[in-house]
Amino acid sequence: MTCGVFGPGLVGCFLGAAAGAPWVVAGSSGRPRATRVRLGQRVMTWTPQVIPTPRADLPLLVTTRVHRTPWESLPTEVLAAQNGLGQPRPVATCMFAVDLDADGVLHATGPRPRVVVGPLSAVWSPVLRAWEAAGIQVDQVADPRGAQWEKAVLNATVGPLCLATGRTMAAVWDDPVLRQLVLEATAEGEALGRAAGLPLAPGMVERATAFFAVVGDHHPSVMRDAGELPWVLGALLDAADRQRATTPALRHIAVLVAKRLAASG
Repeated sequence: MTCGVFGPGLVGCFLGAAAGAPWVVAGSSGRPRATRVRLGQRVMTWTPQVIPTPRADLPLLVTTRVHRTPWESLPTEVLAAQNGLGQPRPVATCMFAVDLDADGVLHATGPRPRVVVGPLSAVWSPVLRAWEAAGIQVDQVADPRGAQWEKAVLNATVGPLCLATGRTMAAVWDDPVLRQLVLEATAEGEALGRAAGLPLAPGMVERATAFFAVVGDHHPSVMRDAGELPWVLGALLDAADRQRATTPALRHIAVLVAKRLAASG
């Protein structure tokens, strides 16, 4: 046994199954979003116990949306696998996209799944080992803020444009005007991170280009819940305001999203 899962949506089910999590705290549905999960070349059936509140016997992997997480009521040993910036607990940055196929099997779309974490207590070592054994690349680094920032930049571009235009990720990426907007916004996000002194690996625009070219079938989470936007796109624009930086591409995406949300009521 490794960890429990709080909020077994798609990411929670993928990481929970890979870790062999024995129990979950589910939301209003009362069940995990998926019980059949493809890990590498095999499909496993994962049937954790559903309980009403976290138990104290295992550390807790939190995979609810950041704006729906009851931070003050969570136990001590928590790792948040979430999009966004500004969480009050340690974050596992998930550099992957997961979806359900036509048969209801949860699977990763695109390149090999990768998780980036910072220094953690020893109770998380079995979880990290289980993820690696399941085919997930685990990078444990001294300062994980760079990876978290990069993921926020990725989440602030194509996904919000899908929401703003009603198009799929593939359609957004195949549109030369929108693709150029994504690349310019990514460069702006990278510049903001560097100005803030974050440890960003070189080549963010190139990595974003490679990633978005192969995840066209992915359904971005912001399409299901726009409430995470302030923690992603909003957080980047807040950083730009603090730095007094000019970010026309990121702001253009924000305007397009705001117009779409206003029109939809």
